[in-house]
Amino acid sequence: MTNALRKNTSATKQHKTATPQTQQARPDQVKNNAGGFVFTVSDQSRLERFLILGTDGGTYYVNEKDHTKDNITFLKKMIADNERNVVDTLVDVSVKGRAYKQSPALFALAVVMTDGQDKAYAREAFNKVVRTSTHLFEITQYLDDLGGWGRSKRTTVSKWYESKDDDSLAYQLVKYRQRDGWTHKDVLRLSHAKPSTANAHFALGKGVDHDAAEILEGYAVMQAVKSAKDVVSVLETYKNLPWETIPTEFHKDAKVWKTLFYNGQLNGQALVRNITRISRLSGFDDLNFAVDYAAKLTDVEMLRKTRLHPVNLLNAAVTYDEGQFPRGNTGGYFNSYSRTKDWAVSGIIKDALNEAFHLSFQTIVPANKRNLVAVDVSGSMSSAAMGIDLSCAQVSGALAMTIARTEPASMIRGFTTGGNRGRWGMGSSELTDLGISAKTSLSSAMNAVRKNNFGGTDCSQPMLWALENKVEIDTFSVITDNETWAGTIQPMQALKKYRDQMGIDAKLAVFGVAGSPFTIADPQDRGSMDFVGFDSNAPAVFTDFSAGRI
Repeated sequence: MTNALRKNTSATKQHKTATPQTQQARPDQVKNNAGGFVFTVSDQSRLERFLILGTDGGTYYVNEKDHTKDNITFLKKMIADNERNVVDTLVDVSVKGRAYKQSPALFALAVVMTDGQDKAYAREAFNKVVRTSTHLFEITQYLDDLGGWGRSKRTTVSKWYESKDDDSLAYQLVKYRQRDGWTHKDVLRLSHAKPSTANAHFALGKGVDHDAAEILEGYAVMQAVKSAKDVVSVLETYKNLPWETIPTEFHKDAKVWKTLFYNGQLNGQALVRNITRISRLSGFDDLNFAVDYAAKLTDVEMLRKTRLHPVNLLNAAVTYDEGQFPRGNTGGYFNSYSRTKDWAVSGIIKDALNEAFHLSFQTIVPANKRNLVAVDVSGSMSSAAMGIDLSCAQVSGALAMTIARTEPASMIRGFTTGGNRGRWGMGSSELTDLGISAKTSLSSAMNAVRKNNFGGTDCSQPMLWALENKVEIDTFSVITDNETWAGTIQPMQALKKYRDQMGIDAKLAVFGVAGSPFTIADPQDRGSMDFVGFDSNAPAVFTDFSAGRI
């Protein structure tokens, strides 16, 4: 046995060789929501889980209201203990595009501005996180809900307006005129902000005056158009007009969207969200346009600048290929047959979305290790992921593909417990071959995971299966909600058993996909590490861990 292996196994000598997961193996374990015993993540990890995963939809075991309440209580404690660290973390998550949604970071910043003591530090972070008027309207609502407006809050919001040059602010005013019941007129009055006279005149609903920026002039001209031909003519004159300035009755003309695209006004979210709209208009029947659009989707620099998150692209890829759920779908158990599609799929665009998903992760230096990527496809993973129309298991399957795409020596398997008692106790020890590889299309992978989404959770199975089949693995990657409960041996014990019998200093990377405080990663084991599952930085950090670089 190597010295490194002795170091990794020394921390686990104090517990039994096999303890059922419904029993406590060590004093530092806690009971999870499923009744199994696991560990708690560090406060920093839990903060990152909240900022990246949010609380939309709750979890399989905890409803959204209670899940949100628990996280708010935790967030306030973190602010009281280390306010600047909370601010630094939410800025990092927001600026680097690590989260699918900006809402948790905006809410956290609003809580800091309300409960925190270092007002100047929060004010310094505000413009870094609140980058668009949509962000501004959302955080304004949070500030209103958390106790209204004091001088510090008014000053912070007013500086958001006053720090922008005339052209930048004018663009914000025409692109995001209102959201969720808020307008710039409302926020200007609350904050007492004093932008330039021309911009203030427009924001307050008084029209466009003679000193207005060119984009405000273009907006006024656009409101008087009578036909799609007029719209195109205006866009050819005022090339910086965003699509939100166009009257809705002209959104059904493919030439309008092509003009916007070639004007450079479809980027990031707008580029992805309007794919189905353009498909309905048969816009991608123009193959040259489809190729140009696909090239933009796979432009790494565009992905980086616009902070397009991998989950955003994953959801778009599956929706484009399979259809949309009926409005009002709230998640839960997902059945792809309830999706509807009234557009023809362009193979060029479909392939580009698949490629863009993988490109949207941070650049990764491979570890070149032997990997078993084990996806939890148990019943608890059928819950909605971050409020989108995919389950946690499905998004986890896509994350597994990204790891396998980076590391050539990888296999992907799914694990649950079945109804029959297998060699290792609760359910069969055999992992399920999901039929997913690094080259599988995203929609095919989602279907494969959905069809195998069942049973209880036994996170020890990857190590036990590899041991039983004498498969040599350097790193086990377990993607799970950490609600493990079903096995007769705990994951940390199964890892020790594998190390001892195979003579391999195997590591365990745990990708948590629920905003809970739980993890199966042993905090005393330097060969185990906890990750936030849908963090766009996670695969890059994982390879550094697997390679021993951290």
